[in-house]
Amino acid sequence: MEGNEISSLLKTSIKLVKLLDKGADTMLPQQIVDVVKLHSKLALGSAWIPVPGADVAAGAASIWSMYVRINNKIGLSAKDNALKTIASGVATNLASYAATAGVASALKFIPGIGTITGAVLMSATIYAMTLASGYVYLKALTYMAEKNGKNLDMSGLSDAVKRVLKEKSVIKEFIDTAKKNYKK
Repeated sequence: MEGNEISSLLKTSIKLVKLLDKGADTMLPQQIVDVVKLHSKLALGSAWIPVPGADVAAGAASIWSMYVRINNKIGLSAKDNALKTIASGVATNLASYAATAGVASALKFIPGIGTITGAVLMSATIYAMTLASGYVYLKALTYMAEKNGKNLDMSGLSDAVKRVLKEKSVIKEFIDTAKKNYKK
C-alpha cells in the first residue's frame, strides 16, 4: 500500500497537470511522482557517502536535479541558478524539521562506528526530506499555475515556495509519515 506522502505527491501532480492543461497525458502525474521517488532513493544513497558534508551536498544535488527533471516532464524552462537557489532554500527550511541529517553527517568524523551510525541515522531523514522537497516544489508550481494558468512565470517561484513553506504542520506531518514509511 502506498504511503500518505506518495498519495499527496500524486494528488498534487494530478492537480498541477490539469492546471497546466496537460490532462490528456494520463501517465504524466505518475511519471512526476516516479521522478520524486527516484531522487529520494538517490538521496538515500548519499547518506552512505562516508565524507561529512559531501553526503549533504550530494543530497542537495539530488533535490536540485529532481526539480530539473520535473520541469522537463511538464515542459518548463528555468535557469539552473534559480533552481539551485530554490533547492537550497527548501532544503534549509526543511532541515529545521530534520536536524538529524547534520548530526548524522558530523558523526562520520568518527571512523568506523561513527560512519555507519551516521549513515543509518541520516538515511530516513534525507529520504523524507527529498520527498518533502518534491512535494513543496509541486505545491509551489501548483500555486503558480492557479494564479497564472498554463503560462507559468518562473519569476514567482520563490514567493510560491515561501507560501508552501508556511504550511509548517502539513510539511512536518509529510516528513514524519515519510520517515515512518521509509522504515517499512
